[in-house]
Amino acid sequence: MTCEVVVPELIGFHFGILAAEPRGRVEAHLLDCGSCLRTFLALKHDLECPADDVAPSAAARDRLRRAVVHELEAARARPRRRWEAPLALAIGATAALVAVLVVQNIATGPGAPPRTVATSASMHPK
Repeated sequence: MTCEVVVPELIGFHFGILAAEPRGRVEAHLLDCGSCLRTFLALKHDLECPADDVAPSAAARDRLRRAVVHELEAARARPRRRWEAPLALAIGATAALVAVLVVQNIATGPGAPPRTVATSASMHPK
């Protein structure tokens, strides 16, 4: 492949919309051609990195900072209720217990495989 053929395909290559055959040819060409590789990397940078002039204004940054500070202060000011931690612990323990019981029921229920070869052999002597 020549550089003239590869360069127009670089955007499709970047977004992964090239078919397998052209994609393989572009990959092989990029491994051999430093110029096309630099072109691809510049294109990739332009597509993935925002332009320098797109930064938020100072007023927008100040509004964002004030909103974050307000949310943090509201979270700190909220009184903790005495029942929240024990309730969370009880719910977690109950969920764990239910999970253990379900797994045990599945593992030992009808149709379950034998626990060990020794147990199976002792239950069915020859």
